[in-house]
Parts: sequence; structure tokens; C-alpha cells
Amino acid sequence: MVETAIISNMMGPEGEAIDRIYGSPASGGSMRLINKDFTTYKGKISKKSITIKGLDGNNFRSYCYVTDDNRWFNRSGMPIEKPKNLISNDEDRSTD
Repeated sequence: MVETAIISNMMGPEGEAIDRIYGSPASGGSMRLINKDFTTYKGKISKKSITIKGLDGNNFRSYCYVTDDNRWFNRSGMPIEKPKNLISNDEDRSTD
């Protein structure tokens, strides 16, 4: 099998490489994290619930992902800062 380089984890005008999660966990598929050096992350990725304020002003539950080494990602797999709106009683749902 031939390995192909993933280039969709580049961002900004200079095309700087970023860490990014790929996959389809919402439909039962697997996830993988491609590091900015194009290697595949070998640790665990956990799904965490967060509270988001909607356009109508009401809060709703959404989610994000965190790695064992404390990198955070939004639902699109893009890197984010650790959310301040984590739901504390969230059960860990992890993938390997």
C-alpha cells in the first residue's frame, strides 16, 4: 500500500501544517489524528461535552475532542484552545 501525504491539515497564507483529526465518529466510524509532522498519533482521543449558546440565546450541548497529551479539537477536527464551557459530569467516550 502506498502512503499518500495529507495536505488538508495546512492553514493560513503560508500553508503552515497543523494537527488535525480525521474520520467519521458520528456515524460509528473511526478517528485518527494526523500530527503537523504528518505522523499518525498513537494515543487515545476522548470526546467531551460542552455547552454552546445558540443564535436564539438558548444553550445546547455540543462536543469536542481531547488527546491524552492535552490537545483539543473542535467537531471539525481543527485545533482549539481548551474550552471553558466543558460539562463536568461528562462521561469519557474514547477511541484508540
